[in-house]
Amino acid sequence: MSADDERREFFRIRDRIPVEFRSISREEFIRLQDIIRYNPTQVVDRLHELYFIEARGESPDEHDHLYNYMQMINRKLDMIIEILGKSRGSENYISIHTDVTISGSGIQFICNPPLSQGEFVELKIIVPVFPYPKITCLCQTVRTEREPGDTAAGQMTAFKFVVINEKDQDILVNYIFLKERQYLRQKKETAS
Repeated sequence: MSADDERREFFRIRDRIPVEFRSISREEFIRLQDIIRYNPTQVVDRLHELYFIEARGESPDEHDHLYNYMQMINRKLDMIIEILGKSRGSENYISIHTDVTISGSGIQFICNPPLSQGEFVELKIIVPVFPYPKITCLCQTVRTEREPGDTAAGQMTAFKFVVINEKDQDILVNYIFLKERQYLRQKKETAS
C-alpha cells in the first residue's frame, strides 16, 4: 500500500460517550435512509432566537418573553430526561455508555451481543458537548474481532457511517476537533 492509500479522510479520537444501537434489515435501512439524510438533529438551545426578536426592534410583551424562555427550559428538560432515562420507543435499542474510537466517517466500540460483518445498524450518538445533540445515523458493520482473553466482554466492532445528515456530521467533526485540541493542549502543558 502506498502512503496515499493509507490516508484517512477524518481525524479520530478515543472518548467515552453514550450510544444506542439496534440491528436493522435492508428494507428498514432503505426506509430510514432519506429520513435520516434530510432531517438534521434539532439543537435544544436556541437562546440567540430570543435576542434576535429584540434586535429587530420588536418589543415583545413580558408574557411572550417569558413564554419563549419556558419553551426553551421545556426542551432542555425533555433532553435531560431522554439522556438519563430510556427514550420513548427505545425498547429495541441497546443503550450503553462505553469507550469508543470515533471519527467523521465511523465509530468503533465493544459490542455485545455480537454483530456480523455487513450487518446494518441504526445508531444514535449523544455528543457530550452542550447542548448534547443526539445524532442518528445508519451504519454498516465493517469489521468485528473478539477481544483477546475476554469471552464475556463481547467483540470490538467497527461501523462505517453509511447515511448521516451533513449538518450532524459537521457537529461530530467539530466535537472531534475540540477533543483533539484539548488533548494537544493538555499534552503541551504536561511537557512544560
